[in-house]
Amino acid sequence: MVVQNAGVPMSNVTRYLCAAAYLDSEFRYRVLDELLADPYRAVPPSYGGFDLIPVLHHCRRSQQLLLIRDILISALFAAGLLISPLTALNWIFVLIPFALLTGRRVRRWPIILRLLIWFWAVYGIFSMFAAVIFSLYIAMFDTGRYDSLGYGSSDFGLPEPLAALGAGGTLTQSLFVPAATLGVAVIYRVVIYLTLAGSLRPGTPEPPGRAVHPQTSARLDYIRRAQWGNITMYGNENAFLGAGRVERTWSIAVELDRVRDGAGSRRQHTPVDIDPVDLHAFVRRRMAEMRDHVLRPNEGVQRLDIGDHVVMRGLFTVADWTGRRLPGAHPFIGKDGLPRYQATPEEIAAITRHPQGGVRYYQRVTIGNAGQEIRDAKGELVAPAAEQEALTSAFIYLAVEGRMLYTQFVVTVLPPVLDPYHVVDRLPSMNPGRIAWEAVRVLRLRLLRDVLAAPARVVRTAVQAVRQGVTARDPRAHIVYPYGALRSVRELGADTDMQTYIQTLDVAKYVKMIEHRLTEAVLDYLEERQVDTGAYRLQAAGVTMNATVTVGPGATVSGPMAFGPHSSATLHGTAGATS
Repeated sequence: MVVQNAGVPMSNVTRYLCAAAYLDSEFRYRVLDELLADPYRAVPPSYGGFDLIPVLHHCRRSQQLLLIRDILISALFAAGLLISPLTALNWIFVLIPFALLTGRRVRRWPIILRLLIWFWAVYGIFSMFAAVIFSLYIAMFDTGRYDSLGYGSSDFGLPEPLAALGAGGTLTQSLFVPAATLGVAVIYRVVIYLTLAGSLRPGTPEPPGRAVHPQTSARLDYIRRAQWGNITMYGNENAFLGAGRVERTWSIAVELDRVRDGAGSRRQHTPVDIDPVDLHAFVRRRMAEMRDHVLRPNEGVQRLDIGDHVVMRGLFTVADWTGRRLPGAHPFIGKDGLPRYQATPEEIAAITRHPQGGVRYYQRVTIGNAGQEIRDAKGELVAPAAEQEALTSAFIYLAVEGRMLYTQFVVTVLPPVLDPYHVVDRLPSMNPGRIAWEAVRVLRLRLLRDVLAAPARVVRTAVQAVRQGVTARDPRAHIVYPYGALRSVRELGADTDMQTYIQTLDVAKYVKMIEHRLTEAVLDYLEERQVDTGAYRLQAAGVTMNATVTVGPGATVSGPMAFGPHSSATLHGTAGATS
């Protein structure tokens, strides 16, 4: 049994990604493959109140419903091929062009090819109805038997009621497979949308736990704990998995053997002793002041979260599974063979003081755009809190190395969840009839594609189940094993960019605030220890400068600028990032 947070409402982002489990088959497949296919894979962190467990619950439930639908459709196809093979084959012939028209690649084909596919689709519908009419004609007026052709038969000269009964039976036989398979697909979609309107309405608590397979239950328990850890083991090139795309980076290096005294700046033989752990603690206190030490509560950055971010590549020598450490075992693989997800303060301090090691420590500052409610001087509500969903994270790296202090600043931005998943906010206000209409209207041609692909999905699911049972993951069979996480569920459901310009402006605001707070904190710390900060201030002025000039309607130029004869301007890095 997996312990659940009973009664605690899910965050909006969590609800939207639960909806994605039903609305987006590619999303569902990637989530299940990332989190359940390999029981030894690390889990990317969850930021901004997003919870993986409800999303996994709905992905598994959606997969079960989908399998039931596909089995029913496949059984109907099999029955149709036995009872009326020509009708079933004709229905497949009709479905193929409509399925092609839903493909992204096909939509990029030349117009002449797409017109030919449309012609195929129209011809298929016409031929299907022509076959139905022909079968009715045979049933009512012909004396021969056409069982071998799959059309049915009737005897000439039967009384009119019996002839009509025979015609009706032939019509039912001709339309059974198309109507039944399409009906199952429509009913499935309606059930899904009713689930979205009920189980995922605003304020819905996390789904209750239930007994599952012991191995799956153990994996879910590990995921629940690991998503809140401070270790990120990545299996690709992204050390900031789960935080979104990198929006901005810069770095500053300053000498620690150059000090300032009454005579000015001078270089001394012994560098100033700077402990990066103490400097991180100093910066953390300055960052927390933006949330905790303000004049009025409404001025605090309430959704500011400061945490630890330990990153490493998740490709390690396997651990000793008996609990006895082998010389080649990696310390960040636990005795149970699973990747560790929580580093101790002592380990973090050691990592911070060893900048050339294979593990790196960042101080993480995350700000969620959940907003706060607005009240007037009398306490009356002016506007409720509005969640913008976007997430801004800053990762701060401080290293003392080679008589230098190196400061690195990385900003990541996680856009809101894709707009189609927000349908769970609109459905609860609709009646069942309107919900059913929305379920069918959204899919259109994709309903026909789902009918055609059902047998193939059943076969693929069976093959995957057999393959997973035969080829069970076992790190003991490898010298090294890829433990690193590959995908973030939150990033899989994110939009490609911000959905409103206000969200873009909020990101810029928080980046500026964190950036300025960091540089001033480092400067204050160095000046307290008499380190010459002239070079640091000069570099900080260059990397934080972001002047903007309007040059026309709706057009701006950002970055270093120069005007007039012999002027010059230099931009280091790419758009949105300087270094």
